[in-house]
Amino acid sequence: MNFAVRAHQGLLIMMRFEKLDGPFCRSCGRSVVRQMTTRTLCLGWWSPISLVAFTPFTLLWNLVAHLKFSKLPPSTPAPGRRPMDEGVPVLRRPLAYVALIPLAWAVWVVTGVITHSG
Repeated sequence: MNFAVRAHQGLLIMMRFEKLDGPFCRSCGRSVVRQMTTRTLCLGWWSPISLVAFTPFTLLWNLVAHLKFSKLPPSTPAPGRRPMDEGVPVLRRPLAYVALIPLAWAVWVVTGVITHSG
Protein backbone atom coordinates (compact mmCIF):
# COMPACT_ATOMS: atom_id res chain seq x y z
CA MET A 1 0.00 0.00 0.00
CA ASN A 2 1.30 3.46 -0.88
CA PHE A 3 1.02 5.81 2.06
CA ALA A 4 3.40 8.27 3.73
CA VAL A 5 4.58 7.96 7.31
CA ARG A 6 5.80 11.10 9.07
CA ALA A 7 7.97 12.19 11.96
CA HIS A 8 8.39 15.66 13.46
CA GLN A 9 11.10 17.16 15.62
CA GLY A 10 10.40 20.44 17.34
CA LEU A 11 13.43 22.45 18.32
CA LEU A 12 13.19 25.64 20.33
CA ILE A 13 13.30 27.96 17.31
CA MET A 14 13.44 25.47 14.42
CA MET A 15 11.62 22.35 13.28
CA ARG A 16 12.47 19.30 11.24
CA PHE A 17 10.02 17.19 9.29
CA GLU A 18 10.55 13.67 8.01
CA LYS A 19 8.41 11.78 5.52
CA LEU A 20 8.84 8.28 4.20
CA ASP A 21 6.75 7.39 1.16
CA GLY A 22 6.49 4.02 -0.29
CA PRO A 23 4.65 0.93 -1.01
CA PHE A 24 4.66 -0.86 2.33
CA CYS A 25 3.52 -4.34 3.21
CA ARG A 26 1.71 -4.77 6.51
CA SER A 27 4.80 -5.56 8.61
CA CYS A 28 7.03 -2.92 7.05
CA GLY A 29 4.35 -0.23 7.26
CA ARG A 30 3.59 -0.94 10.90
CA SER A 31 7.31 -1.06 11.72
CA VAL A 32 7.96 2.34 10.13
CA VAL A 33 4.88 3.84 11.83
CA ARG A 34 6.06 2.60 15.22
CA GLN A 35 9.60 3.93 14.72
CA MET A 36 8.57 7.36 13.45
CA THR A 37 5.72 7.77 15.96
CA THR A 38 8.08 6.98 18.83
CA ARG A 39 10.58 9.51 17.49
CA THR A 40 7.82 12.13 17.22
CA LEU A 41 6.58 11.45 20.76
CA CYS A 42 10.11 11.87 22.08
CA LEU A 43 11.33 14.82 20.00
CA GLY A 44 8.26 16.50 18.56
CA TRP A 45 7.11 18.69 21.43
CA TRP A 46 10.08 20.94 22.03
CA SER A 47 8.87 24.14 20.36
CA PRO A 48 5.66 26.09 21.09
CA ILE A 49 4.12 25.66 17.65
CA SER A 50 5.10 22.00 17.57
CA LEU A 51 3.38 21.48 20.91
CA VAL A 52 0.01 22.74 19.67
CA ALA A 53 0.04 22.06 15.93
CA PHE A 54 2.66 19.98 14.14
CA THR A 55 3.20 17.13 16.59
CA PRO A 56 -0.51 16.38 17.15
CA PHE A 57 -1.08 16.49 13.37
CA THR A 58 1.84 14.12 12.79
CA LEU A 59 0.57 11.70 15.42
CA LEU A 60 -2.92 11.71 13.87
CA TRP A 61 -1.44 11.13 10.41
CA ASN A 62 0.53 8.16 11.71
CA LEU A 63 -2.56 6.77 13.45
CA VAL A 64 -4.36 6.80 10.08
CA ALA A 65 -1.33 5.11 8.50
CA HIS A 66 -1.28 2.46 11.24
CA LEU A 67 -4.98 1.72 10.72
CA LYS A 68 -4.50 1.42 6.94
CA PHE A 69 -1.50 -0.90 7.29
CA SER A 70 -3.28 -3.02 9.91
CA LYS A 71 -6.09 -3.73 7.44
CA LEU A 72 -3.64 -5.28 4.95
CA PRO A 73 -3.33 -9.07 4.83
CA PRO A 74 -0.32 -10.58 6.62
CA SER A 75 2.93 -9.98 4.78
CA THR A 76 4.28 -12.55 2.36
CA PRO A 77 8.00 -11.96 1.91
CA ALA A 78 9.57 -11.95 -1.51
CA PRO A 79 12.01 -14.81 -2.13
CA GLY A 80 15.20 -14.17 -0.21
CA ARG A 81 13.71 -11.30 1.83
CA ARG A 82 12.03 -10.94 5.18
CA PRO A 83 9.52 -8.28 6.26
CA MET A 84 10.74 -5.76 8.82
CA ASP A 85 10.31 -6.68 12.46
CA GLU A 86 7.43 -4.59 13.81
CA GLY A 87 8.96 -4.43 17.26
CA VAL A 88 6.97 -3.67 20.37
CA PRO A 89 3.94 -1.35 20.24
CA VAL A 90 4.62 2.36 20.68
CA LEU A 91 3.19 2.57 24.20
CA ARG A 92 5.56 -0.16 25.37
CA ARG A 93 8.61 1.84 24.25
CA PRO A 94 10.16 3.98 27.03
CA LEU A 95 11.06 6.85 24.66
CA ALA A 96 7.36 7.40 23.90
CA TYR A 97 6.87 8.61 27.48
CA VAL A 98 9.28 11.52 27.08
CA ALA A 99 6.19 13.25 25.65
CA LEU A 100 4.79 13.50 29.19
CA ILE A 101 7.38 16.15 30.12
CA PRO A 102 6.30 18.92 27.70
CA LEU A 103 2.66 17.93 28.04
CA ALA A 104 2.84 18.25 31.82
CA TRP A 105 4.50 21.65 31.39
CA ALA A 106 1.72 22.79 29.01
CA VAL A 107 -0.97 21.68 31.47
CA TRP A 108 0.86 23.48 34.28
CA VAL A 109 1.05 26.72 32.24
CA VAL A 110 -2.61 26.59 31.20
CA THR A 111 -3.72 25.76 34.75
CA GLY A 112 -1.64 28.65 36.11
CA VAL A 113 -3.08 31.09 33.59
CA ILE A 114 -6.65 30.03 34.38
CA THR A 115 -6.04 30.18 38.14
CA HIS A 116 -4.42 33.61 38.05
CA SER A 117 -6.93 35.16 35.66
CA GLY A 118 -10.01 34.06 37.62
